[in-house]
Amino acid sequence: MRTLWKILSVVLAVTLAGSFLFTLSMYWWPSLPSTPRPAEGRVYPLNNHGHYTYMNESEDRLRRTFWLLFPLLFGGLAAIQHFADPFDAKRRGRLYHWPPGQ
Repeated sequence: MRTLWKILSVVLAVTLAGSFLFTLSMYWWPSLPSTPRPAEGRVYPLNNHGHYTYMNESEDRLRRTFWLLFPLLFGGLAAIQHFADPFDAKRRGRLYHWPPGQ
């Protein structure tokens, strides 16, 4: 069972990091124009520190999906680490600290 939690933790951590990096990288995509182009469907604004770039519907949906998945992935990973402790972090923490009261 511990192996299952380890695999799930790694998958969640990699997916979490990938979604964060993908969402962050959208601000530097060279294909996003700085003016809306309704003919191309680029009418969804992305606020890039006061400089707007415009995305199409699929790019906006992808960004919103990753934005909504981020807290779910983080919460799931935190819950697994706290309750299942697949990598024995709590036990290792107790081994290398002074006992209470000393």
